[in-house]
Amino acid sequence: MQPQRPSPNRSQTTESDRARDRELVERVLAGDQMAFSEIYDNYFPRVYAFTLKRVGDPAEAEDLTQETFVQLYRSLPSFEGRSSLLTWTFGIAHNVCSRFFRHCSRWMVGPKDARELDDKPVESTIERKVDAGRVLDRCDEILSESRRPAHQEIFHLRYGESHSIKAIAEKVGKSNEAVKVSLRRSRAVLADNVPELAVVLDNVAQSA
Repeated sequence: MQPQRPSPNRSQTTESDRARDRELVERVLAGDQMAFSEIYDNYFPRVYAFTLKRVGDPAEAEDLTQETFVQLYRSLPSFEGRSSLLTWTFGIAHNVCSRFFRHCSRWMVGPKDARELDDKPVESTIERKVDAGRVLDRCDEILSESRRPAHQEIFHLRYGESHSIKAIAEKVGKSNEAVKVSLRRSRAVLADNVPELAVVLDNVAQSA
């Protein structure tokens, strides 16, 4: 039987990404404005796309995106790094857009446009990612108390980053079956504690 190839880097890609996020946040909190400019430049196009798909108006989307980054800057002290900074930023953008729809006046968009925007379904791809990110935060908390880091990594690669079983097996240096067993056991741990786990599973299914 051919021996399993060890992963070239077992230092958990997601963990290194989160470490980079935490470093950026720490630099901002220490007064490094270039760090926040880096966050802004990297995330602005995607956050703008998110708000534009919600409100359907470029000028409003621009304002809401700017408001998102204002709120992001103010709330960075509470960032704990359990999810990626980008997912966290999308969550803020989601809240900013929700407040806009609750409080915008009809003279701003017109009665007909307001009805259309209120009834317009949320653009699914990014919205699912935001919802799944929140669920993954809870999953991470529970798995950190009951599963080894290697199993946490496998779970996040599958449901946080939508990697295939084969790709995960190659990355972590395990067989496909070992990865499947790890995922089944992690799902069993989460089944009773995270009722919204289906959100993550659906997210993977629609991203595959």
